[in-house]
Amino acid sequence: MCWIGILAALCALPVVYFDRSWLLQAAAVDAAHAQATHLFAHFALGLLAIIVLLTTGLVFLRHLARFVRAVLGGHPFAHGHAVRLRRMAWLMLGMELLSIAIGLHASWMGPGFAWMEVGGGMSITGLIAVLMLFVMARVFDAGAAMRDDLDGLV
Repeated sequence: MCWIGILAALCALPVVYFDRSWLLQAAAVDAAHAQATHLFAHFALGLLAIIVLLTTGLVFLRHLARFVRAVLGGHPFAHGHAVRLRRMAWLMLGMELLSIAIGLHASWMGPGFAWMEVGGGMSITGLIAVLMLFVMARVFDAGAAMRDDLDGLV
């Protein structure tokens, strides 16, 4: 589904660039005011931020799928798993911060751009997920170190 959102946002940029009447109606402003406030530039910035957010989400899901496959492969406590969890935590934190920025940008642009709030701003659940991913990375690091010690004893 993220691919569809990315494709839609990429298609929206040239469509709105060549026919700005939709953008002017959504913002409920005239062409002179839109030109003075750089409405199209702000709209394009918002769409690019949404594209970055969706792409980051795809990268996160790719890491998650690789993590699940690797853990199901046999050895759950490996150093590579902790690294992947830490990357996932940073990606999730980036998505949360970007979601907040998009929400603030959309509210600044006006009520006609409320649809731009992809993530709805700050999410306490997302921030807890980030914290849990960092903690899980530490757990997997400790588990991998214990496994290395155990392998060294035998």
